[in-house]
Amino acid sequence: MPAKQWILAALLLLALLPLQLRAQPVVEVEISGVDDRLESNILLFLSIEQQKTHPLMSDGRIRRLHEKANGEIATALQPYGYYRPQVTSSLTQRDDGVWQALYQVDPGPGIRITEFKLDVVGPLQQDPDLQTLIESAAPVTGTVLVHSAYDTFKSRLSGLASERGYVEARFTDARLEIDLNAYEARIYLGMDSGPRYRFGEVSLTQDVLDEELLQRYIPFQTGDPYSLNQVIALQQALNDSNFFQVVEISPGAPQRDTREIPIGVTLAPRKRHRYDFGVGYGTDTGARARFGWRMPRVNRSGHRIDSSVEVSEIGYDVRANYRVPVLNPRTDQLVYTVSKEKEDTDTNESVLSSIGVSLNHNRGEWRETLALNYQLESFTVADTSGDSALLIPSVAWSRVWGNDFINALDGLRFDIGVGGGSEQLFSDTDFLQLRGGLKFIYSFSPNNRVLLRGGFGTTETPDFDQLPSSIRFFAGGSQSVRGYAYESLGPTDENGNVVGGKNLLTGSVEFEHYFHSKWGVAVFLDAGNAIDDLKDDLEQGAGFGVRWKSPVGPVRVDLANAISSDELGWRLHISIGPDL
Repeated sequence: MPAKQWILAALLLLALLPLQLRAQPVVEVEISGVDDRLESNILLFLSIEQQKTHPLMSDGRIRRLHEKANGEIATALQPYGYYRPQVTSSLTQRDDGVWQALYQVDPGPGIRITEFKLDVVGPLQQDPDLQTLIESAAPVTGTVLVHSAYDTFKSRLSGLASERGYVEARFTDARLEIDLNAYEARIYLGMDSGPRYRFGEVSLTQDVLDEELLQRYIPFQTGDPYSLNQVIALQQALNDSNFFQVVEISPGAPQRDTREIPIGVTLAPRKRHRYDFGVGYGTDTGARARFGWRMPRVNRSGHRIDSSVEVSEIGYDVRANYRVPVLNPRTDQLVYTVSKEKEDTDTNESVLSSIGVSLNHNRGEWRETLALNYQLESFTVADTSGDSALLIPSVAWSRVWGNDFINALDGLRFDIGVGGGSEQLFSDTDFLQLRGGLKFIYSFSPNNRVLLRGGFGTTETPDFDQLPSSIRFFAGGSQSVRGYAYESLGPTDENGNVVGGKNLLTGSVEFEHYFHSKWGVAVFLDAGNAIDDLKDDLEQGAGFGVRWKSPVGPVRVDLANAISSDELGWRLHISIGPDL
């Protein structure tokens, strides 16, 4: 660098040195007389607040910014409908050199909406979603004007028109009149919706499934009125199908001559094989491990295979399912199943092999399962051993009310099913069995909720001793009556061994309090038993526990006492799973 430039730089640094050495003035700003919402907006508008840490702040600059404050405060209040504020301000410098700016604000009366007129021309006027928007978000006469609410309504009205296919919609009027003399606000909105466009052709870019099957995933037909919600439903249906790694859906440019909006769909397949492995622990099963293998897509007809091997301290479960989409492929499937499972508990031992087929489909809001299973079982209950062969037709229904099945704030689940066997239809014995369950969750605040749970079952059979252990009812354990070992409750023989019952009745009431977004505590009371007669006694257990909201559902660690038995002490129960 030339010498002259070095000299000029040095002189500039010397000139700025006093500014650097001088102490930075400190400014404290205090607002009073308004709520937090208005105070936050005032501080955003106040220059003295926004610039108080400016490196060139000086005493003179502080005074000049303070002089602007009253006008800035008035401007900050207008978006919330306050046009006649009274501001008392003061600026003083304390003995310690700190500048203190105080602003006592009386916002005055809010300007009220005296007239709101919305004039919609075109078919949008009859759209039920427009009426819903008006009821939920339109400005209300007699209320204080809030500019952001007016802007939001305008934006949502424009968005509704776009989402419902009114491509040519435009505002013919959009006025917000502020009359300071009369101190009132008037809103006039007009819209010409134009015609509603319809769905055009759906072009499928993929080499994964037969097009006929894919067409059944589309929830609309060419020529139906356009709706963005239907496009989103298509996106969700294809994502939930688990056939595709990539799902891209893009509405095309509106065709003004035909008034149609074409839809483009681009799909890429998932990998042909998927594997999963997990380990865990539950007090009912002990340590356990699981290995799963799936083929999300066997062929272009959408058939799939899933299989799993589960091993625990009380046995194993090996099964494979072959699934075929039918009817509505989004919800309906035919499932062929083969399985073999073993369970060895303190009360019974069973080895069960089965083969079956089921049709799972939606019937309105209910999930219905029609099934036919043939099972061979070798079992030992108490001192009795036997072999059983049963062909069991069954039907079951379930329904869930609620939006979050994993960690529900409020929700309800109900399950009920009936099945049976007959000696006239390849079974060793006659029986008819009904099973059901109910779970209700209610949150009376964000951190507190009550859970009610119940289960029931009943069996009609001429010879109960011929029923294998998988058909008999047992109670006790983490999902039944806590405080008792898994399947340790039920009618007993003359030696005191539990043999299972014809009927089942269980219930639970639980209160949970979360002191953190993920952690909480619980207290509970359980009652129930497997019984032969409805007059038989129900056992009771009570205790407390810790809850953790994990990604796969609540982890529950409970310590329960069998309060209806003096011989049993406290028992630890650990379980993991979704709420509903």
